[in-house]
Amino acid sequence: MRPDIPKPDSESNKGPMIAIIIIVVLFILGYFGYMMFIPKQVEQMNQTDKVQPTEQKVKDSI
Repeated sequence: MRPDIPKPDSESNKGPMIAIIIIVVLFILGYFGYMMFIPKQVEQMNQTDKVQPTEQKVKDSI
């Protein structure tokens, strides 16, 4: 094919499709990375080994 002939629609529409697919793949990879990272953060925040339990001082008012 000569370069001055315009390409068919099937070839010219590949650019936006590839861009959309790349964006979706990056989004999914970022989401999985986020899901792998956040539970570790929550686990560190919820560590109760070093926390001293507070004694409940309840006075009976009978």
